[in-house]
Amino acid sequence: MRALSAAVLAVALAACATAPPPPVERTARRNERSATSDGEPFGAARDFKPVAFTVDIKGHGRPIIFIPGLGCPGTVWDEMVSHLGDDYESHVLTLAGFAGNEPISEPLSAAVRRDLTRYIRSRNLRDPIIVGHSMGGFIAYWIASYHPELVGPVIIVDAGPALSGDIDEAKALRSRWKNASDDEFTGGMRAAFTGMTSEPRKMAPVIEAVTRSDRRSIGNAIYEMVTTDLTDHVKDITAPVLIIAADGGHQQRIRAQVETIPDHQMIVLPRTHHFVMYDDPDGFYKAVDRFLDAHPAT
Repeated sequence: MRALSAAVLAVALAACATAPPPPVERTARRNERSATSDGEPFGAARDFKPVAFTVDIKGHGRPIIFIPGLGCPGTVWDEMVSHLGDDYESHVLTLAGFAGNEPISEPLSAAVRRDLTRYIRSRNLRDPIIVGHSMGGFIAYWIASYHPELVGPVIIVDAGPALSGDIDEAKALRSRWKNASDDEFTGGMRAAFTGMTSEPRKMAPVIEAVTRSDRRSIGNAIYEMVTTDLTDHVKDITAPVLIIAADGGHQQRIRAQVETIPDHQMIVLPRTHHFVMYDDPDGFYKAVDRFLDAHPAT
């Protein structure tokens, strides 16, 4: 049980590790080639329907896209959507295989990045703000670095562009989750996520949703993140980036991984855990508001 919990925690804290060894870097390029093998993979008709996520749209105005973390429902962003109000058109994602969504067989982060580029183009979203927490932040780095022309300001919540670990560790973590019993899966998720915030009331419905995730999707997502290193690519991000990190011993590792992003700032909110937006909503919203005010719609 402790090992399973540690595995979830390690993946959820996507920013909290050194970069993978050099051979792992090739995975990002392999995924890129695979994702573009159909000739025009990132264009889409107006009626395009993504398979890698579902979307809940609220409000009208400046487009903003919210990507939750490992296993989490899009409802983790409800309070922030309410804070922003109707001046924004919020596109809130829940990823395939997570929180009761139907799973897919292909690598999830790469599929989300592919489908999200198609979604942005098919809906004619101009310079959408991208907000990602944990695994969602990892995906935000990916789309912003590989498709910089598509995105507006980027907000990353407690995530980095790489996880530590080698291929054997990645395989072991994938196998452990995919083969977990019902009790191991549910208990491991509850144990790991409970410690990610000081607000148990807010976290309770999130944990319930996480336990409805497909365990194969969880294992595969862990494997993909451990074996995909985006650190060398974040230098290609042209959008302004705000990184809001949790308090703890991991900030310097995040700073080292994102130092090549041309226009970025990073803040650490004191006394916060991984779900920063739950632990200090006032500080979180102030940071977001200042950032968006400094980078208005063009």
